[in-house]
Amino acid sequence: MAPLSDRRALLRLAAAAAFAPAFASRAFAAGPASGGRFSPPPGPMTFTRRLERGLRDGHTLTVDRSFAVRFAPRAEGWSVAGEQVDVSVDFPQPLAPLAALERQRRETGLFPLLLDDRGTIVGGPEARPAEQLDEAVATVMRLFGDTAHSADARKEHEAFVRAVHDASTRLTSLLPEQLFAPRGEPTRSARDLALPDGGQGTIEVSFTAAADPLTGLMRQARRDIVTTIARDSRLTREKWTLTPA
Repeated sequence: MAPLSDRRALLRLAAAAAFAPAFASRAFAAGPASGGRFSPPPGPMTFTRRLERGLRDGHTLTVDRSFAVRFAPRAEGWSVAGEQVDVSVDFPQPLAPLAALERQRRETGLFPLLLDDRGTIVGGPEARPAEQLDEAVATVMRLFGDTAHSADARKEHEAFVRAVHDASTRLTSLLPEQLFAPRGEPTRSARDLALPDGGQGTIEVSFTAAADPLTGLMRQARRDIVTTIARDSRLTREKWTLTPA
């Protein structure tokens, strides 16, 4: 088993990664914008989000969720209604219990979304606790837990797990504001990260997207978040696609 100092470094890195998407959302929102047409089609579409999260051992957690969505005009822009229709999970075998929980979870906190007349996200449902949070936390604690851990170390584990799950429930705030109507050039931002124990790290975010030239609607987009502490770097990658149903 890794020394306690190594385990704590791992927890700091994971906790930093948990809060990285919120920074990533703000980073892209501040990017360059330009005028353009935004006119989504009236028919149903399929919105898919793939999340890939790198682990310390080189393995990757991957979750794909697909939603049936429909854009409807409103006085100030557009509303987007959606319902999950499919989920695919690929976790390393040691994390099979977590994979099973993720397959069972139905994402209901993302839609409806509100867009302005240029397609920028301006509102959506409030964040709510993830279903089965306590069970998920207990599962992770069993995976990471060890009777030799000190009380302080176990508190660090619990804080990390809850931070990750709390971040994963706030899907509305994690979406880039211009996701459905990307404008401007690809963006890249970096920020130093001051850790509670005095350690230092960095978060680097890049975002690229392609839009339909006729409607201004996003076809595909990708956001890479690289979190680095000392010599340990992790990549979290999100991919979105929007296609006719």
